[in-house]
Amino acid sequence: MKKVLALFIAFVTIFAFVGCNGEEPTFKVGEDTGTYAPAELSGYEVERTVYIQIMGPEEDELFNGEVTVTSSNPTVYEAFLAACSGEGIAQTSSADSGWIQSVASYENGTNDMYWIGYINGEGLLVGAGSSQIRNGDYIQFIFEAFTY
Repeated sequence: MKKVLALFIAFVTIFAFVGCNGEEPTFKVGEDTGTYAPAELSGYEVERTVYIQIMGPEEDELFNGEVTVTSSNPTVYEAFLAACSGEGIAQTSSADSGWIQSVASYENGTNDMYWIGYINGEGLLVGAGSSQIRNGDYIQFIFEAFTY
């Protein structure tokens, strides 16, 4: 019985590690590119490359591709800024919190739709300016219906 239990635990452990080996892509990456670095460098920057998609309503894809962020604390917000600057997309946001008010002509509150952020398929638990990124993360900002 102990051998069966040990074998079962080993199988579950291996399966868990294989399942966590890589993030499952949440979208197919396009050809867009962008970069971000703060105006002043401190000398303690690291570079992160992530994939980002910005979707307006009715599948209006504003950005889909790879961005590189060079910062002392690379965040989802900085990846968002890299995407917008890479494609020349107008946006209104708060650098302090990473709150995104509008992208292109899509503004929060229009028809009860808001910019919602996701990282690796999961909703952001804190503001985009507080969510750190790792190499290979999949980030999405989708303008979608949201009710309180």
